[in-house]
Amino acid sequence: MADESHSVDLTAHDLQLIEAALQTQEKILSVQSRAGGSAARTRLNDIKGLMRRLRRQTPSAQSAATPSWSKAARQLFR
Repeated sequence: MADESHSVDLTAHDLQLIEAALQTQEKILSVQSRAGGSAARTRLNDIKGLMRRLRRQTPSAQSAATPSWSKAARQLFR
């Protein structure tokens, strides 16, 4: 199975909406999988993986606003 990547132009607001929808879907699938749905458990794992990838690829607003301690320390020693 080939993993095809596509480039999509999304705004930060679009990504927030997608993440909120995925969180809702995760909650629904979690309840269904606890009730014994094996298909729900498989989809839940897929959703969790997608959310991890989305979080890794989405720049966080907090890190853009405030630099990390290590970044601030590196700037002091330049």
